[in-house]
Amino acid sequence: MVSVPLRGFIIFLCLLPLCVEGIQDVNTVCLAKMTQYFYDNVQPKTGQGADAQYALSIYVPPAHCTDKHSKIENVFDKFDAAEVRSLLNNGARCEFCTKPENVIASRPDQITKEHSEHVLLYPVGNSLMDKLLKKARAESCVVFYSYNSPCVKTCLQSADNILEGLRNWINKRKNQMNAFVFQEIWQKDKDKDLQTEFQNIDKIVPLYRCMRNSNAMECRKCVNNNVVDPFCLPKKK
Repeated sequence: MVSVPLRGFIIFLCLLPLCVEGIQDVNTVCLAKMTQYFYDNVQPKTGQGADAQYALSIYVPPAHCTDKHSKIENVFDKFDAAEVRSLLNNGARCEFCTKPENVIASRPDQITKEHSEHVLLYPVGNSLMDKLLKKARAESCVVFYSYNSPCVKTCLQSADNILEGLRNWINKRKNQMNAFVFQEIWQKDKDKDLQTEFQNIDKIVPLYRCMRNSNAMECRKCVNNNVVDPFCLPKKK
């Protein structure tokens, strides 16, 4: 029998799929560039000209989530981004409305009051997100972006919470690159226990915040070793 050193055996094990999650982390510089692009080219407005809540999901080649030199406009050009923004500003959804058919997006439903994240993730099994995941290649990177953090009362704690939808997404893309990104803290949640809620999301899908600081977008992973980065939380009063 050939003897295999213990160290070599451990290295071998970490070459197996069970250990790939660590090498599939999304580069926060890539996320910052992507989020800035969304803000500059997609962000819908309210009737008063303020930034409006919306959610968007996109699948892209892996390099767009790992190589800081990649350009999101190569797979989601400004013409398509303008089309998405126009639909959102007119109260419509983007259901694969781009030429590559790699984007879905929605604002909250003004009639049913369904939240934008829920619109994309449900019904589980036949949602727009399910359809997007069928189109995405196994080696692609899937980013789910929400302008505001998911609201605690409806999106995270009610019977209509989005957690099952998030689990459905990740169950279909285990050991692949996935990221849930938000930009602003939902204004009504600034006094809530967001640490616990964000930890619960991150247990399902890696959670990131991308925030504009001095007109530059900065992104960070929200939970590391089960500790929430203050960057992802409301500023202390």
